[in-house]
Amino acid sequence: MQTFLELSAKYIYEKYKENISELCIIMPSRRASFFFKNELAQAAPEPIWSPEVFGMEDFITKLAQTDVLEPINLQLELFDLMCEQDPLLDFDQFVTWGGTLLDDFSRIDQNLVDVGKLFEYLSEAKALERWDPKFLGKDISPTIKKYFSLWDNIEKTYRNLKKQLLKNKQAYTGMAFRKVAENINTIAKEPGCHKYIFIGLNALTKSEEVIIKALLKHDKAEVLFDSDNFYMEEGSPNRAGSFLRKYKSTWKLPEWRWQQNLLLTDEKEINVIGVANASMQGKLAGQLLQEIRQKDKHSQTAIILPDETLLLPVLHSIPDEVPNYNVTMGLSFKGTPLFNLIDLLFEVHLTGVTQLQESGYKVYQYHHLSVSKLLTHPFIRRYELYLTDQPEQEKYHGFIQKVIDKIVADNKVLVTAQDLLQMGQQHPLFETLFKSWRDCDDIIAAMYSLIELLREVYSHQPNTIETEYLYIFYTLVKRLDTIFDCREHKIGVRSFRKFLYELIGSTRLPFSGEPISDVQIMGMLETRALDFENVIILSVNENTLPAPKRHESLMPYDVLREFGLPTYAETEGAMAYNFYRLLQRAKRIHLLYVLPSDTYGSGERSRFILQLQNDLALRNSRIKFHDLTAAVDQKQSKKYNEDILIQKDEKILGQLKKELQKGLYPSHLNMYINCSLQYYFSRIAKIQEMDEVEEQLGTDKFGTLVHQVLEDFFKPFAENGKPIEVSHIEQMLQQLPDKVRKEFIYATRGATPDRGMNYLLFKVAVQVLEKYLSNLKESKELPLFVLRLEETLSATLPVQVAGEEIQVRIAGKADRIDLTGHELRVIDYKTGKVERNQLVVKPEDVELHFTSDPKYDKARQLWLYQYILQRTLQQSPEAILKNAPHVEVQSITPKSGILSFRNLDAGVLSSEFNFTEAGETSPKSFISASENLLSGFVRHVLDPMEPIRKTNDLDVCQWCPYRGICAR
Repeated sequence: MQTFLELSAKYIYEKYKENISELCIIMPSRRASFFFKNELAQAAPEPIWSPEVFGMEDFITKLAQTDVLEPINLQLELFDLMCEQDPLLDFDQFVTWGGTLLDDFSRIDQNLVDVGKLFEYLSEAKALERWDPKFLGKDISPTIKKYFSLWDNIEKTYRNLKKQLLKNKQAYTGMAFRKVAENINTIAKEPGCHKYIFIGLNALTKSEEVIIKALLKHDKAEVLFDSDNFYMEEGSPNRAGSFLRKYKSTWKLPEWRWQQNLLLTDEKEINVIGVANASMQGKLAGQLLQEIRQKDKHSQTAIILPDETLLLPVLHSIPDEVPNYNVTMGLSFKGTPLFNLIDLLFEVHLTGVTQLQESGYKVYQYHHLSVSKLLTHPFIRRYELYLTDQPEQEKYHGFIQKVIDKIVADNKVLVTAQDLLQMGQQHPLFETLFKSWRDCDDIIAAMYSLIELLREVYSHQPNTIETEYLYIFYTLVKRLDTIFDCREHKIGVRSFRKFLYELIGSTRLPFSGEPISDVQIMGMLETRALDFENVIILSVNENTLPAPKRHESLMPYDVLREFGLPTYAETEGAMAYNFYRLLQRAKRIHLLYVLPSDTYGSGERSRFILQLQNDLALRNSRIKFHDLTAAVDQKQSKKYNEDILIQKDEKILGQLKKELQKGLYPSHLNMYINCSLQYYFSRIAKIQEMDEVEEQLGTDKFGTLVHQVLEDFFKPFAENGKPIEVSHIEQMLQQLPDKVRKEFIYATRGATPDRGMNYLLFKVAVQVLEKYLSNLKESKELPLFVLRLEETLSATLPVQVAGEEIQVRIAGKADRIDLTGHELRVIDYKTGKVERNQLVVKPEDVELHFTSDPKYDKARQLWLYQYILQRTLQQSPEAILKNAPHVEVQSITPKSGILSFRNLDAGVLSSEFNFTEAGETSPKSFISASENLLSGFVRHVLDPMEPIRKTNDLDVCQWCPYRGICAR
């Protein structure tokens, strides 16, 4: 296979070998320049002095004889000049569009646009004429007026910027191109290069066209294009040839070099392979490379990555048999763990809030999630481990985890910088991470300090790659420090982050390798003018190849079209050319794309694949086109048992007995019936739920709040034995809002109910309690004697199990025990909605379902309360009736009930437990029937033939803290 650069090198050597060292060769990129020099060395049979070989931008910069400034310096210059026109311009707003404006200036100059006409076109009158002529002569809105005044300021700033840069012999990229284009006739006459030879160019800007045409006119240039009949046909809709067709028809070159007919005549194998997800492409690329190397060990292969995020997956998949390969693109610094740490640090400082304290001072507070994410970053954890290895630093051993635990324990939704410094014992790491930032000086100081702290870790535990990250980051911070040091204007945190991220975005971690290796891993733009026998292109999906249509300009689309400025159409044309040119000489082409699915990184296959399938492959009979789908070959498969079974051996039975002797509460009973595995995790294995910071009042805390307010109101009456009367209820209603606020702050450990969801929940709590107290005031329950609050009642039940008597403690914690008239009630508060039909138990269902069906959970709760209450009245009535000496035990009717705060109009809901035979209504019969049911349940729990297993009812799993263990 003869490559384009080989063809060009041989042609140039043969034609210019007498004065080859006096040539200037201009290539599309530096990468192509390097490959061309190698080809020229191969073409020359004897040693030669190499001609000068440039990439296009380097060539223009050399001719312009000016310093091209960095984008950050230019943006700062631009801001100063914009402030001369608009002193009120906000810097933080400016940085969001300043870079785009500079790109516009560069494109204007590169394409030699008549600036006067452009800004006139953007003027108020012309714009209104284009939009709607009927508005001419009429007043326009202040917003539109401000928009046009901005363009007036931009025109003045453009001219002032160029004037200032010219004075200092500086330029931005487009300005350098314009300067050369305007002076090219003079430059062409100057002694210097014998001939300028442009090789493999495409999609030239107007200034590049002017430069090349002028040199051609002075017989100082030659142009070598790489084109193919397939996309060069007259009238072809294929965008790949849109630029070259124009040059061929308008430049009137004496001879067009070169146009071949490779795509329509060469034998090729094109494999289009769909893969399930984006990361799988790297693995497949490695396998394809291995197959290629097995057939021909020295075959030239390029792995092309339009999506640079796939570089690491590809590198990890390169077979061990490949001794060396060259990575031309470098690893994006944004893909490093260090960048993630920096990003988290900015997140902490930018998501914090300033709160006005009662003292009147504003205190800066950080959000707990940002703080926790930062403190759990691997680099910070590694620093903690480093300190743990230092005996003299004993006071700081494990101190980061202690801070995280303290934030959770205190439920600190927002943490002040001062609190964090105190919790971190004023350690330099916490000073670095959490000391408040006012401007860029504070940020730079924090960055230097962080680099120094991490450097300590790596000096004791060397890590080559991470040390390289750290050094590169240090150079970036140093550059920004140098740029901002002498400026009076202090850059804010957001603006500094934008500048830093711009630098980081353009920074690559270089790889060292053999530049002329048989295997090249590169980006799409780096393939310009290069040819490979085998090509593997990844991510051949729409919106990756070609890239999505983006309008990256402050100017309207019609302005770009009117003045010949590039739009996404030109970008797509250039990308199409790069794609087809890469295929011209390739023999085996593998195009990988992600199959459409609901997962991230997927989409439809690229239009390029469809063009190959429905056009090129049909016109070239020597193309073998295969449409394939990659499948995962799973050699070993492990069986997964969906059910989790725990057999009740002696050890587990012993633990179950201990739990039953400790106390069988209604919640435990219902938990076992709902899911015996959940009971096992909670009561036997003692797996605790993870504590988390709650930003708003959860349902459990809301219930606790309501319980606590009522307990505070009723507690004095439980202690002094006096009944609650109407006047007492009126006092409670007056105190209610303050009482709820106080309990709210206590329940959330400091969060105030002044805004957001917490404010709504506070209002709901007040409304619910207000309605309950109002209903109680109007009810027949008064006078109401409160006998006990939040008290545990229990009764012991001996149960025979396999010849052994187990003393089961039946227990329940009553929210309230009260007496109204002769009705003694155990009341349970429910903040959820409970309706009367949920408490109905049919007599015929008792034996069959009552202790096994989850739907009876609330009825079972009332049943257990009533059972314990009756047992207590039998055995020690004075324990309950201490505050009700006026009532005889025989006259009391014991009941259990639920007070549902979402169904207050129903009053106290109770259930009739018809557990006895007809005609038997005495309490003893109820107790006897209840004990039979409880004994049966206990024997079921302790039955070794009944394993512990997870429930089949997925509704039970919805709020279960252990559902992750069960894969639900």
